[in-house]
Amino acid sequence: MTEALHEEQPGSMWLMLATQRKRMSIAARRMLSHGGQLALRGVPDLTLDFVVRLAHGALLAQGAESWTSQLAGHRAHRYALKGRRADGRPALLLHGLGGSASSMAPVLPAVLQHAPRAVMLELPGHGRSPEPSAGALAARDYAAVVIAALEELVREHGGRKAVLVGNSLGGALSLYTANHRPDLVAGVVGLNPAGAELSEEALAVLPRRFDDLSQGAAHMARLLFAKTPWAFWLVARDYARRWGSPTVQRVLDDARSGADRALGLPVLTDIRVPVVVAWGAEDRLLPRSSIDDFARIARARVVLIPRCGHIPQLEKPARTRRVVSEFFASLS
Repeated sequence: MTEALHEEQPGSMWLMLATQRKRMSIAARRMLSHGGQLALRGVPDLTLDFVVRLAHGALLAQGAESWTSQLAGHRAHRYALKGRRADGRPALLLHGLGGSASSMAPVLPAVLQHAPRAVMLELPGHGRSPEPSAGALAARDYAAVVIAALEELVREHGGRKAVLVGNSLGGALSLYTANHRPDLVAGVVGLNPAGAELSEEALAVLPRRFDDLSQGAAHMARLLFAKTPWAFWLVARDYARRWGSPTVQRVLDDARSGADRALGLPVLTDIRVPVVVAWGAEDRLLPRSSIDDFARIARARVVLIPRCGHIPQLEKPARTRRVVSEFFASLS
């Protein structure tokens, strides 16, 4: 990305992005017609860091607090917004592997309607959180960070248990925390959560690094979405680049080796808090068999979202907000 693009004013930047819609649609059709060869010539190749900066400005404009502090021995960034219901349950929102807090922003309106406060945590090495000094973390290390953030949130609200809302890895961490610290958790909303048992065939689907970023962008779009949002194409190549980073591959390598493959059925069946799993029915990154494992949770409900992939809050935001809102209301 050029320096000129960095210097764009926010208004003109968003105008430029809006003009890309038609080009995105054409590129998507070319991708399909060329068997996955992504045609993105002339489309800006934005970095994920640049989008994180844009999202940061947008969240601050909405009144979000923003700070970085130590959690479980690692520096982690958080946003927090004030909700509308003083007597409600606070909420902690958790993004997926390789993502950032902005990916959870579409569910904020539903959360803030019911919660006194919503905190969006960015895991170490993600979003505005710095890379851990000792290198990439395992999933259980991220869980320690989540639990530390949750302890602080619950303490700030007089011991009132919180609701966890997480997508993909964030969903797995939410379920893990519900099992290990039920004293902190009022309920879990899992949006295509990871953590269910994966067969060798399912593990083989998880990509490694991409030598050709255009092909990698096309491949990740196919795995993540039923119908790719046009804005994803703007960062698709950098997303493919990010997928091959040590931060992402450490978690996937642990899963492949069996060191940290899943939460495990004993963990899932021992969860006693209310859970709703909203599952995009056309997820190609995680197998649909995962929902059989999640359905074994004693107080779980599974909601299938048709024509939706791995990130329902981005692909079907209105339907996802409805699931979130109904779950919060059920806890009242």
